[in-house]
Amino acid sequence: MELSIETITPKQAEKYLQFNTSNRNIRKALVGQYARDMANGKWKLTHQGLAFNCDGTLLDGQHRLRAIVESGVTVQMLVARGVNSEHQLVMDDHAKRSAGDALTLLRGERVTAEQVAIVGAAVELQERAYAQHQTKAELNELINAFGNALRFTEQFTSTKQRGVTSAPVLAALTLAWFYVEDLDRLALFCRILCGVDMATEEADRSAQLLREWSLRTGVRYATQRTEAFRKSQRAIVSFMKYQKLERLHGTEVHYPWPLVDPIRK
Repeated sequence: MELSIETITPKQAEKYLQFNTSNRNIRKALVGQYARDMANGKWKLTHQGLAFNCDGTLLDGQHRLRAIVESGVTVQMLVARGVNSEHQLVMDDHAKRSAGDALTLLRGERVTAEQVAIVGAAVELQERAYAQHQTKAELNELINAFGNALRFTEQFTSTKQRGVTSAPVLAALTLAWFYVEDLDRLALFCRILCGVDMATEEADRSAQLLREWSLRTGVRYATQRTEAFRKSQRAIVSFMKYQKLERLHGTEVHYPWPLVDPIRK
């Protein structure tokens, strides 16, 4: 087996893809993630690249090659030639490093799966249509941007409760940190939501309504994620305005990402 580092242009990638005769079905979402990183200058040379067997058939790397074509960007990759075809049986057959694990190694500080889920939901649930998942490079930038907001929310949500501390609900809370003026009142919302305090005033009812709905539904299904995100934002808006809320509903995004005229960052 021979290893080399090659500079692969979109034209060269198309040529290599002609030798992709017996590989997996293409995962378009993964190609899109790779292509965004390449287009944004976030793609890095690593030990993972392309693999060809002794007769030149592509064994590994079709998603990377298609991403080069899609992005129109030239990148460097490690290329292995003369790989035994039988070795394809164990390619990608090991434990995949989670986004949290990868970011922890990169940053030298612990990044939890919950933090990754929260910032991902804050971005992906802005639209009702199918949302693209974030790459690890994009998630790293989001962890930086959401740092203070995450620390605020985590003060109140260390005890996990089904539905209540789901990523869509906490994403709405975390986004609210950027926009609301009175953080003490937002903290009260968090305490009522988590069952630490009770809603003693009619103007506090929206937090209790969100708690009851979240516990009842559990926010277990993908179809409930956008609903939970928007109901949570609607509840926060009513709470912050001291509005009495009889029925919890949510049809729009009140705290957008990317940020639009935030109070703090």
